[in-house]
Amino acid sequence: MKSIQILFIFCLFFSSNIIGQNNPEMDSLSKVLHTSINQTEKAKIHNRLAWLYLTKDIAIAKSHLDSSMVLYSALKNERGKAFCNYKYGVLYRLTGKYDSAINYLNKHLSYVKSKNDSLNIANVTYQKGVVYSLQGNYKKSLNEYYKILNIYQKLKDSVSIGFTLNSIGIVYKNLNKYPQAIQSFDKAVSIHKAQNDLPNLANVYNSLGSVYAEQKQYDKAIDCFYKTLEIDKRLHNNLGIAINYKDIGTLLLEKKQYKKALLYFTKSYKIITSNGFDAEKAAILGKIGATYTALKKYGKAKEFLTKSFTAKIPSKRVYKDLHYHLYNLYYQTNNYKKALEHYKEYTNYKDSLLNKTNLKNINRLQIQFETQKKDNEIIKQQLQLEQKNQEIQKKKNQTYLLMGLAGFFLISTIFLWSIFKQRQKRKNQEIAMLKREHKIKSLELLIEGEENERLRIAKELHDGVNGDLSAIKYKLTSMQNENNKTIDEAVKMIDNSCKQVRAISHNLVPPSLKNFNVVEATEIFCQNMNALHKPHITFQHIGGIPKINKKAKINIFRIIQELITNGIKHANATEIDVQLSCRDHHIQITVEDNGKGFDTSNKKNNGIGLQNIQSRIEYLQANIDVISNNKGTSYTIEINLNKLNDH
Repeated sequence: MKSIQILFIFCLFFSSNIIGQNNPEMDSLSKVLHTSINQTEKAKIHNRLAWLYLTKDIAIAKSHLDSSMVLYSALKNERGKAFCNYKYGVLYRLTGKYDSAINYLNKHLSYVKSKNDSLNIANVTYQKGVVYSLQGNYKKSLNEYYKILNIYQKLKDSVSIGFTLNSIGIVYKNLNKYPQAIQSFDKAVSIHKAQNDLPNLANVYNSLGSVYAEQKQYDKAIDCFYKTLEIDKRLHNNLGIAINYKDIGTLLLEKKQYKKALLYFTKSYKIITSNGFDAEKAAILGKIGATYTALKKYGKAKEFLTKSFTAKIPSKRVYKDLHYHLYNLYYQTNNYKKALEHYKEYTNYKDSLLNKTNLKNINRLQIQFETQKKDNEIIKQQLQLEQKNQEIQKKKNQTYLLMGLAGFFLISTIFLWSIFKQRQKRKNQEIAMLKREHKIKSLELLIEGEENERLRIAKELHDGVNGDLSAIKYKLTSMQNENNKTIDEAVKMIDNSCKQVRAISHNLVPPSLKNFNVVEATEIFCQNMNALHKPHITFQHIGGIPKINKKAKINIFRIIQELITNGIKHANATEIDVQLSCRDHHIQITVEDNGKGFDTSNKKNNGIGLQNIQSRIEYLQANIDVISNNKGTSYTIEINLNKLNDH
């Protein structure tokens, strides 16, 4: 939520009140700037105006800062240049350019260390802690915070101690260590209330609200957010207002008040885009996308979530949230493959933020800091504080032990659940494979039975009917002398019948299919059909001769045979074009006729012939495309030889 996006404004250096866009200080400085001729004074005014505009308009702030740096460089004023570097660091942090921010902050740090300036060493160290926290590097972040907390305690600077405790609390919140976070925030609230420090008080209230929201204590959370919003509006803090709208929207989203949530997110997005707060842009786009997913407006959700990845993504934590929103969107729309991809990314980012080594190092830092603190106080009450330190250490060890056990059980549960899911997945895959194999086997047996039956009928026609016709022809030939004309006609009729029986027998079991290949068998079949029927059948072959097994060869031939027969019998076609092509491990079959066509959407038109074709298509794992109208019918069949060779 709001985290530490605007805490830097209230560091001790230049820590005067930052009021609205029309505050008297801004107006006064602008007037002096236009009338002054002193270059040093102008450089200071540009520097101050840059600071005041940082949370209102980034572009204007950078313009003033550039002017200040140019003037200080011309004046060879090293101190002025150093504090320009400090503000550049803050500005680039606000725009999400964290590497640049660290670079400028380190330049400033080198200068203040050379001057042994403890206060400004603390200020710049604090800024580095903010950047590391935004990047998700909590170990480095806490390391910087504990350094400056020691400095501020020595300086007895209550306000600075307060906003540093707030920052430490935010890191603990990000690590889901809520009791430690609330403890730090409560201390910070007490300090800022006593000082009537409204800007820092607003930050702590927002941080507390985010902790309560994550623990689903919504009433406490909303109370904190509205307190923050009220203060930010009084201060005209645009960045603070935008982040508050986002936080309230997030809370409403959790409570399933989607339309109200969308209203707050939209307000936040307008302020962010109009003021150039690029570091917040990706997160608010993600929130809007998540809300549209909840409203089941999946097109809008995808639009905003896709857009969020084109924006500057400032941290691993934002990446984690965006991948979770996309996982939820694809899961809701049944795109489980995409959902799984984004869930894995979400888990990777989550694990990288909350890994054991990170937590261990952070706990070590906390212990080191507490030990340092106790050592400073031991000078006054050495014996008493040693006893307290031992008690605290004992409680911490107990807490760490419980946390370790809880973590172990959680990881064990996740591991066992993962194993179960993997086994279940493998089992489902095996069942699906067995079903597919059973279906292919059934189709294979059905087709094999059909071919055997065709062979039996062909033999009976050839050995039975054809033999009887030959015997009748012989007897009639012996009687030719008695009635030559009549007998000659009868003999010719028998010859025609024999040819038809032979053709039928060959169509049922083509010898060319057995002795040659599917291309030659198809070509011979088309020639035979041309001799027996009126339609003109044209056959064309493109490419090489496909190397396929016998069963596949028979099924391809039967499909072509059935399609040609349908064109003759049912479509009343006068022309039929057959094309068989083989290229790049694919066979394409095209059969087109100029018949009367049929309604492909009417299931009543799917007779035995078409059902037989569909069974063979499934066996070959092929794809069929049918186009039919009153000008004719076109069948296109695609067969993948790689799949075919798996049989």
